[in-house]
Amino acid sequence: MEGLSQNEKIIWKCWDDKSPRDVVREAAAKGTYINLAIKYLMAKNSWNETTAKDWFTTEVKAWTVQLLAQKQIFKVLHVLNKCNINAEDHLMALAKVATEIDYRDFIVEHLEKLTKDTVQLDRWADFKRHWNLLRHLEKSFEVDGTFKQNKVFGIAENRVFVNESEIKALNIEKIEQYPADWKCKVATVLFFDTFEFSLLDFCTPIQMWNYLIEQNKAMVLVRWINIQMSEVVRDMNARYNFFNGDSFVQKLLHIDTKGFQSEVLDTLDEIFRKWPISSEMIASVSKSKHCFDYTKMCIYDTLSSYGIIVDEEKKDLIQIISRLVRTQNLRIIDEIFSESCATISKREFYLELAKYCVKNKLYKMLTLCFEDHIRETDLSDVEQSVKGCIELWLLFKSIERTSDRQSHVVPVYKTCQQIAQNDIDEYISSNPYLVLGMILLEDNAKLFDIFSKNEFLQFKDFKLPNKRYDHKLPHLFNIYKKYNMKNCMYEPKDVNVYQLLSGYRGLDVSKIFEFQIMNMSTNNSIPDKTDRRSLGSLISHEVDVRDIKPLTQRGFDMPDFDNEKLIKRYGYEAKLNHIYYLKQYRPCNASQAFVSQQYLTFNRLQEKSVKSACCEAHALALLNWYDPAMAACCISFVAMIGCNPTRCRVHMSAAKMIESHLMRKGIPENEANKIIGDLMSQLIQSNDSAAKVILENLEDITMAKLKDMKENNNYDMSIVLYESQTMVKFAMLHNLPLPEKQLRAFVKENSWFNFLLFGDVFRYPLNQMLQLSQEFEKRSYAEHLKYIMVHRTVEDDKDQKSVSSNGHRKLSRLSSGEVSPTQSMIEWRGAWLGRELWEVAAACHGPEDPPAALLRAAHTYREPLLVLLASCYEPNAIDTLWAQWILSGIELRVHSREALLAEISQLSSARLLQRIAEVCLLEGYLTTLHESILIFMQDSPLVLLTSFLHRCVNLRAFDNETRKHLTSFINYYQRKYSMDTNGFSWDLSKESLQNIAVSLIKIALEHCFDSAYHQRELLKCLKDVSFEKDLLVPSPNFSSIYDIVEISMKTSLVVNISRIMADDGTKYLQECIEKYTSSAEYSVATNIAKLTNLPVDEILITEWSRKFSKVEEDMALAEDDVQEKSYTLFLAQTSEAFKEAGVSFANATDFLLKVANSITDDAQKFYAYRIIVNWFTENHEYGEKRESIEHKMWDSYFVSSESDLFLGDAQSTLYYVMNNQKLFEDKQTDNTFAMTLQEIEVESDIMNIENVVLLEKIDDINSFRAAVNRLLELKLVVEAFRLSALYKISECEYRPLVCPVQIMRTCLKLAEGTLSPYELPAEIRLVISSPKLQNKLSGSQSETSFEELVVIAGCEGEAGSLAARHDADTLATIDALAVRTGFAPAKQVASYFRIALQIGWDYVSVLKNQNRPLDFINLVSGRARMSLANLVFRTFNVPSKQIAEYLCRELVAAIISPHLVKTSTFRQKEHFQYTLWGYVLDSDMEMFLNMRPDSCSHIGRLILDHLMAFQKIYKVTNPTQSENVLDDSNLDVETLIDEEYQNIEGDEIESILTEEGTLMSAETESVYSVASLYAGNKQSRESRRNLFDVITKSNIHIRYEIKSNIRKITKGAKLSTKQVNIICIELLVVAHECFTSACDTEGVAVALRSAQALAARLLAARSWRLMVRLLTGLARYTECAYILQALRENHQFEFLLGQFDYMLGQQQDKITEFKHGLLDFLKTHCPGDTDTYIMVALHFNMYAEAANVKKKQALALINDLEKMAGEKASPKKSNQPVWLQIHDNVPTRTMLETALNHCTDAAELYLQGGCTGFAGEMAMLAQQIALQMSLLNASPTRLILNRTTGQLYTLISEYLSFMEGLVAGASHGAAWRELAYRRALTNDQRYIRDCVTYRPDVAAYFLDRYNSEKNKTPQSKAAMTDLRSLLR
Repeated sequence: MEGLSQNEKIIWKCWDDKSPRDVVREAAAKGTYINLAIKYLMAKNSWNETTAKDWFTTEVKAWTVQLLAQKQIFKVLHVLNKCNINAEDHLMALAKVATEIDYRDFIVEHLEKLTKDTVQLDRWADFKRHWNLLRHLEKSFEVDGTFKQNKVFGIAENRVFVNESEIKALNIEKIEQYPADWKCKVATVLFFDTFEFSLLDFCTPIQMWNYLIEQNKAMVLVRWINIQMSEVVRDMNARYNFFNGDSFVQKLLHIDTKGFQSEVLDTLDEIFRKWPISSEMIASVSKSKHCFDYTKMCIYDTLSSYGIIVDEEKKDLIQIISRLVRTQNLRIIDEIFSESCATISKREFYLELAKYCVKNKLYKMLTLCFEDHIRETDLSDVEQSVKGCIELWLLFKSIERTSDRQSHVVPVYKTCQQIAQNDIDEYISSNPYLVLGMILLEDNAKLFDIFSKNEFLQFKDFKLPNKRYDHKLPHLFNIYKKYNMKNCMYEPKDVNVYQLLSGYRGLDVSKIFEFQIMNMSTNNSIPDKTDRRSLGSLISHEVDVRDIKPLTQRGFDMPDFDNEKLIKRYGYEAKLNHIYYLKQYRPCNASQAFVSQQYLTFNRLQEKSVKSACCEAHALALLNWYDPAMAACCISFVAMIGCNPTRCRVHMSAAKMIESHLMRKGIPENEANKIIGDLMSQLIQSNDSAAKVILENLEDITMAKLKDMKENNNYDMSIVLYESQTMVKFAMLHNLPLPEKQLRAFVKENSWFNFLLFGDVFRYPLNQMLQLSQEFEKRSYAEHLKYIMVHRTVEDDKDQKSVSSNGHRKLSRLSSGEVSPTQSMIEWRGAWLGRELWEVAAACHGPEDPPAALLRAAHTYREPLLVLLASCYEPNAIDTLWAQWILSGIELRVHSREALLAEISQLSSARLLQRIAEVCLLEGYLTTLHESILIFMQDSPLVLLTSFLHRCVNLRAFDNETRKHLTSFINYYQRKYSMDTNGFSWDLSKESLQNIAVSLIKIALEHCFDSAYHQRELLKCLKDVSFEKDLLVPSPNFSSIYDIVEISMKTSLVVNISRIMADDGTKYLQECIEKYTSSAEYSVATNIAKLTNLPVDEILITEWSRKFSKVEEDMALAEDDVQEKSYTLFLAQTSEAFKEAGVSFANATDFLLKVANSITDDAQKFYAYRIIVNWFTENHEYGEKRESIEHKMWDSYFVSSESDLFLGDAQSTLYYVMNNQKLFEDKQTDNTFAMTLQEIEVESDIMNIENVVLLEKIDDINSFRAAVNRLLELKLVVEAFRLSALYKISECEYRPLVCPVQIMRTCLKLAEGTLSPYELPAEIRLVISSPKLQNKLSGSQSETSFEELVVIAGCEGEAGSLAARHDADTLATIDALAVRTGFAPAKQVASYFRIALQIGWDYVSVLKNQNRPLDFINLVSGRARMSLANLVFRTFNVPSKQIAEYLCRELVAAIISPHLVKTSTFRQKEHFQYTLWGYVLDSDMEMFLNMRPDSCSHIGRLILDHLMAFQKIYKVTNPTQSENVLDDSNLDVETLIDEEYQNIEGDEIESILTEEGTLMSAETESVYSVASLYAGNKQSRESRRNLFDVITKSNIHIRYEIKSNIRKITKGAKLSTKQVNIICIELLVVAHECFTSACDTEGVAVALRSAQALAARLLAARSWRLMVRLLTGLARYTECAYILQALRENHQFEFLLGQFDYMLGQQQDKITEFKHGLLDFLKTHCPGDTDTYIMVALHFNMYAEAANVKKKQALALINDLEKMAGEKASPKKSNQPVWLQIHDNVPTRTMLETALNHCTDAAELYLQGGCTGFAGEMAMLAQQIALQMSLLNASPTRLILNRTTGQLYTLISEYLSFMEGLVAGASHGAAWRELAYRRALTNDQRYIRDCVTYRPDVAAYFLDRYNSEKNKTPQSKAAMTDLRSLLR
């Protein structure tokens, strides 16, 4: 504490009692003792200064995080500021890593408010961009505050997947690290969902373009193209008009950008303007697979309008023109292809067009359409035929384009060349006139040169051969000859055009120029007669040129139009613009000149230039105001160039008015013109004072004129409005106050109506009108007018919502009939007769009560408009005014007007509305009613109702639009009615609206249609929308009425709807039913009776009575048997028809008995009575009548002669009869019997049977017994009991046996406990004690004793043993009786009782709970559940599907439950040994599957469903950390429970509603369950890969029952990743076992594909043990080779070998599969890894397999040695065989030594494996290798290994020594002896000595054999002698 102040020491001492964290926070909060706190930390913790500062800063930042969580931002900023920590950096860092949305957004919100320096701005901008992207991405996932779905951004290969877990873990820091392409795709999609322009910072033009194309946003793309191209083209408006209209904008807003507001269009346009459209973007359109043809059309059409044509269409002329036509731009095609952005030039386009025209012979089009577009185009690529035609056409066009005659010569010559092709000289000579033409066009050529002797005709640029044209041009040749005569020369003189015309058709030129002739000199005379010779006569060969009289020459200059001197002297110079033409009174030429000049200069009409031209024309008109023609010309010009000429018109009208006024005042015309001219000049100069003066003059002139008219009785309001329009328009145009003199005149006259009308017509400002209205002398007028104008304005401002009625007049005044005291009613009406409407309205302001006066006038004149005027006074009296408006406009034919007016005056608002509406419909004024609702109550729901009625009644339209109106009306009145939203001045309740609707619809049906068809259509509309549903008022059942009408329209009698809806409608319908019945239209009558709940008995009885009569007639001639069967069939059909129609029991049975009495055959009679008795059974009718019928039925059965009489229940009997009495498969035995004795007795009513018949005949008794037995066999116990009670067997004549019913009764009593097995009757005991029965019982008795099956709850000791024995005896007795009778019900009773004993319940309880039989199995434990389960399944006939679900739940629970135990004993004691009911699943799984072999596949699918649900609840991602390979106890508990455990989805509620939700929902497959993985037609092949891909990549729906099972089993427990993987493996293994047992190949395929995905997940987690378990569990080693490969690559093969025995236990078959599977894998996939193969083989003691590998290795080395020797051998051409030589070097010796070792190892392994033969082979091969190694000492040496037999023999006989040969030929014993013998005969001394030394036995063999040799040579003798001597 040295160096501290006293204050600091005090603080230091205070800190001693605080924790370091509190010290830091206190110092940071105050900010004054931060350094002291650091020193304190240094001293307290022995830290250095750096560590203390870092800890201090870290603690402060941690504290700020806590404060931010509490939203204490200002405190955070204070602390950071005090601690000199940059707040922006710190908050930004916190926000970047924050994953909680509210916390992060709170920080960002306050970060925006902080001031940032220049350095921070860039970081902040980038941070905010990414925050915006993340924020909108999260919003796209959020549904009702939770994340409920995965998202896919984009489509096809460009899509980006974002799942729930990813978005939840995403923060700003992570999203900054994402690739730019990912952010671009996501931002693009989000932008078009939110239109948040900040997202475009991540977007690129190409990505945005591709997204719009993929989403087919055609309108947006078109707009983009237009905006971008508007910067390039010169005239946007003229270029592209097709997509500029309002329709395009609406299409853009409502189709391609739903929710897009028009306000952001400008911003979007700015973005598009900055983003250029590249050629790559355009090319991507055609490459897109998801772009619609319509979208492509819009894009290409738009681009084509700017000259951009894609490469594919540049040669497609029709496509280009089609696009230009669609966009209406064909007329400016030259401008389009001249733009800089155009991809084809104008020349290229016209060339294609020219080629098209030539190919299709459209030569006229070619001439009309082309000018000089393709003049200099390169035609080298054009076809020759087309090219020639185009070139010829171009040459012709070149002739036309020449400006002088000289330039024509060459084009003509070239054209001739083109036509003539190769021989132009011949072509020209054959067409001499071409030569003449070229001579005439050539300046230097002479005409007569063609007749000269020159060889060539010389032209300037070419020469032609002179073919001498004497004979081809004879006339010209004659002239040439005469011309060459020497004496015929004369002086040429000029001749003008008028002289040439002289004499033509009697033309006398002298008369035309007589004025000049008068001034002619006297020495020049005019000839008497004009020379009328034609030019043809002049060149005739008969005419002598010398005799031609010269034409008369004028002595003066004739008029000449091309005299330059005259033009310069007298010519008029002027600029031919629009001003020039306007001054010439030519407005059309002026407009054309102006538009042409604009387009020539700017290529468009500039707005500025247009305004300037308008001003010029306006000024010209003002300067020439006195000239009407000039004014009209200027006004026309202004209109022609697209401007509004109103201003000019008003000024001209004002000038004329002032001129007329001044002239009337006597002012001279010149002075008046001067005054007006000055005023107009000042207007041109925009002089405001002049405008005011003119307005004052106009106002005075108008008032004076109106005053004169008024004095002359020619005054009318229409005239006032007409005359005043000029001055008002003038004031509006110059923004001057509107004139008030006329309004003041109306005020002075108290003419309030004219005042209001004048102001409304000319739209006077409200303030001005209010100010003037206060000048009325009568204050009431001023008050009324003020209220009218203010109220109307308020209504406009508030969108016509009603205002408060405070201060308004009472509504009762409007209905008052009082008359003004100053005027009687007669005078009042008489004063209005003959007046105009506006006069009548104006006169109504006179009385004291104007509204009442207007209403009276409305009724008098039948003019509803006056009622509207009255509404200006009383705007809140809508109800009364509406009624008056209607009544004043219609003519009443049915009702009295006076009575109706008196009636409605007493009605309430709602009742008034209904009454008037009813009147309108009754009188036929539905249109008037509809219009009135639209006028007065436009916001009322009654608009919808009247619209519906209007469309139905007037338009006869019963379409969907009509139904929409009615549906909207129904939706409106079904919600709570509120005055705040409807805008009415009275309240209409739901009941009122419904009353009105019902009343109007009834009237419409009754009075508005003259066709039943239209009535039916209206009723159909009502039925389709369920009109009468939820009605609170009485209403006819329109749906039933529609059905009745629909049915009746199929007949000739159509019901009357009016009478149906009347009070006696039921009576009328009964009459109609009787008529239909009488006309034999029974179905119609029956249907109508059902619809109206009327009885159908008479209809059905009448119908079937007639049918029965017909049957009797038809069967009269038929055979008896056929006749009886027909009666029975008819009775069955009748019974079914009666039941279906609902005929009463009494009437039905009476009729059926009547039919049955007609049957005489006993068998048919039995069937008939059997059907009738069923009526009694179904209606629970008992008594004497039923007993009588039953006796008849059974009597017929007993006496029937048919031995195979069909006996079944009532339904099967009916089916038998309806099936023409043919037998069918009876499935009744499958039904379970589950009734108590009391229920049977009550159901059969045996206690009340009185009529009992005594059977005495033996046949009857036998038949009786057979019937009872058959009924019991069919489990018809009730009928059997009743039959036993109806008859009694005589005991005196026949000793009766025990009745089967009595035995059944005994069984039931024993089971129910009402009878003890020790109290059985004697006859029952006798049955049980028979020896035969005892043998059956002993043979079928179970090995398990009864005591083991009985559960006695709460009983111990001797009492318990006695009770158990009692139950065992009871079960034995029931079993004995069941075996005795053989009846299924008795056997079922025994099974029920056995189940009851096993679960410890009583028999009755088991029956009561029989609908839940599977619950019985859960009441026992251990292995007893297996036997009980089989018993329950068999006893209750549980469906296979239900059994499969139960077994699946049990299997899943058996796998998951052990992992929920907190201790690890399960995993320590057993390795994947799961048990169920005491059985190990791994070894005893087949036992469970055999319980229902047909359900194995279904069980497998259900297990896969549970696996998917488990995966969805416990979502597991790929682990980022590697887990301990050998330690499974490292269970890091993670929070993996999904939100779905707490929140049940909406689509799952349906399954929860019932107790048996699981069973009910199981009937229907889930949307995307495991079953759907098998069906190729439901999913693509990619989506069927495996379950794990499905669960992670698809929005899968799993049934609630499946997820509920998982949740019940797990109970919300937290499981680690490893535990989840273990459970997934076990479930998959069990499912695979199920599929394998069922031979379900598809299921096996799904399991294997899923296993592959799971293995990938385990590999990523490096869970080797789990991968081994997955491999051994599936036992599919070939298909799962990838697991073995992964283990091998990760060096885990030793681990695999060490774990398999734990996985497989003592299951030898699985171990054998594992061994062979592993070795097969190594053989197939790792053929080179022999070490691993040998290791595995030796691990499994498979020595032969390992030896085979060693053998192969040795042989491979020998082969390699042979190849190496072969490569070194030099090829020699010789007949002698070439022996392979090997050298003694390191590689050779190494290979031989290795091979020797392999052979040795193989021999040893073969011996260990018991393969002695193979061991011997390898030993011999080892000897040969050793021999080869010894031969290397004499290097080089021959290769003796791997030789053929012949080569080996050669080696032995020629090369090898004796012992070497012995080793080499060890495998060829006999052959070696022969070879050795032959070699010994050659006298090889060394060989002989070795033989004697090492093998004397062989030497002795040689000697013995030689003794028997016949062919002995000296050499052989010598050899044998030496051999013999050596042996001695």
